Amino acid sequence: MSDNARAYRTAAVFRQTLERWGARQILTPPDTPRWNGEAERFIQTLKAERAYAHEWPSSATRARALSSWLRTCNRRRLHSSLGDRPPISRVHNVHG
Repeated sequence: MSDNARAYRTAAVFRQTLERWGARQILTPPDTPRWNGEAERFIQTLKAERAYAHEWPSSATRARALSSWLRTCNRRRLHSSLGDRPPISRVHNVHG
């Protein structure tokens, strides 16, 4: 889910990444900030728990650590908005 920023609508790298992961982009409707709340909250959590919570020797090191954090956040970290369950508990078409 993203807002309608030009970078999300036109960037070839972004489109290729979505295709590689088999993901679908959901654009929030214009002038409805409440729709973007989930994405904004995710970014806030990412910054607080990962990006700014540690001193990183380089941007490359920080980028490599992101996949581990995402896996933990989605599969193990309990989310109060989901009844203290991880987000993966809401996905019913997971393979692998």
